[in-house]
Amino acid sequence: MLHHSISITDLQRQLKGVFDDTEPMRIVLSKNAVRGIVFSKEAAELMMRSGILDQLREELWELHDKETADLVTLDRAGKTSPVTFDSYLKKHALRTPARR
Repeated sequence: MLHHSISITDLQRQLKGVFDDTEPMRIVLSKNAVRGIVFSKEAAELMMRSGILDQLREELWELHDKETADLVTLDRAGKTSPVTFDSYLKKHALRTPARR
């Protein structure tokens, strides 16, 4: 992981180089503790175009949602009865949109 990281000091000194780097992302460290993450210009543009950035934002929101966190904990403990996607659609009289 160390080759995918950068210190805050180096980030400040090499800001333009980090964003133009071929490395798509870097973990930002301060005193060997994670402080954040930066993405290259190309990686950021790709994530914005593809919708991955919105999906990531949603996933991060769900990590802090108590109901979701409780459900994940129960599922990991084997205390849930998951249903398949097709069963869920059938139970709620839903269907997937037609593919283009």
